[in-house]
Amino acid sequence: MNKKLKVFSLMVILSLLSGCLNNLDAQDEQETTPNPDTVSVQTTANQLSSENYRAVITDGKYQLGASASSDYTLSSTGNAFAFEEGLLRLGREVFPTDQYYLQEGQLIDEETLTSWVGRESEENPEGLNPAIPSDAEQIPLESSEEESVSPADDPEEIGEISITDTGEEVMVDETGSIIEEDEDDENEQAVTEVQSTPIYLSQIMEKNIMVETEEGFELGGIVIGLSMNSTYQYTDPEGVVYEQEISMGEMRERGRAYANIIVGRLRSTEQLRSIPIVVGIYRQSPAEEIVGGTFVSDGISREGNAVSDWTDRNEYRVALPQLEAGVEGEKYAYFDNFSSAVRNFFPNLNGISGQALYIDENLSTLDIEIVTQFYQITEVTALTQYVMDMAQTHLPENIAIEIKIISNTGVEAYVGRPAGQQEFQSHIFRQ
Repeated sequence: MNKKLKVFSLMVILSLLSGCLNNLDAQDEQETTPNPDTVSVQTTANQLSSENYRAVITDGKYQLGASASSDYTLSSTGNAFAFEEGLLRLGREVFPTDQYYLQEGQLIDEETLTSWVGRESEENPEGLNPAIPSDAEQIPLESSEEESVSPADDPEEIGEISITDTGEEVMVDETGSIIEEDEDDENEQAVTEVQSTPIYLSQIMEKNIMVETEEGFELGGIVIGLSMNSTYQYTDPEGVVYEQEISMGEMRERGRAYANIIVGRLRSTEQLRSIPIVVGIYRQSPAEEIVGGTFVSDGISREGNAVSDWTDRNEYRVALPQLEAGVEGEKYAYFDNFSSAVRNFFPNLNGISGQALYIDENLSTLDIEIVTQFYQITEVTALTQYVMDMAQTHLPENIAIEIKIISNTGVEAYVGRPAGQQEFQSHIFRQ
């Protein structure tokens, strides 16, 4: 009897322990199983330099922006690089890289971006580029020498085109007063409208600036880049292609109007009412030019539907060597001396070219490409060592310099130096 009682008691205890263990396992599983609606956000552990933001990673993946997959691309690879590099430079001036993190733009989706960059029309009422008048024909910009232009046919004699804060295009006289349209001038106005309906805006780029809080990461700022065309091409009914230059003043005025419209649209979202928005206006260089364009204006909207504190920027890019530098030849002597020294040591080089960025008349960055026929390791090594020697001798100090030695198989070697440092670094690629 006692033996049976002991066995029964032991079975009860084991049953209770088993139940407790099952409950603990269930509880542990409940605590460790992640909620499918929870989003994991983290950043890269490494920061390459003080000029780079650490990237925000969501659910283990880097989130691409709408502009990366948009059909609206810039006219050249030089413009693509200069646009983004310059936009990040503007962002760093407001949002330091040691306090903020970066995420590709997630607010303007691809469909919205395509709509905004398109022409305004009944099908696309949010298009920022001006609509083409339905009753106007494409008319050449330049008349033949035999034709004479009467004052009534000359838009400059009628008045000037101005852009209002809402992006509306109006004609103003020399005092700035708006000129009302006259039915008698309908044909002349149609000519003016055709000549003044370029594609001004070519691309929109968005960068989201993130800040770390106790709850995680949240949006701390927005940086918007507007790429504006410097020229406009159109085709007349006979198939002849004409090119019209867009003046700096007209492009800047149009860009600032677009900036206000875009900021107003973003502010319509409650969460973005007080987020600082930096906007930069980029002047895209023509597709046939080797170098990219530069930013001509930037401003910030800390709240409200308009950008304030606009600043005109003094930046320009130069392709080197300057074959017809004229009086400014001495300004680029550093490149000529470097190039001459390298060519004399290796006479079989295919070419040496460069691009220089000047900000406020001061050299800011210098990129050089040396095209070589050498493929042997010892030849590339000797060339790289000599390039480093001549860079230290002839190239300016304290600026960012990148020198690539390339062949028809790709990049063979690299010589470079960050801004503010004296010593060059080099690397020879094995394959």
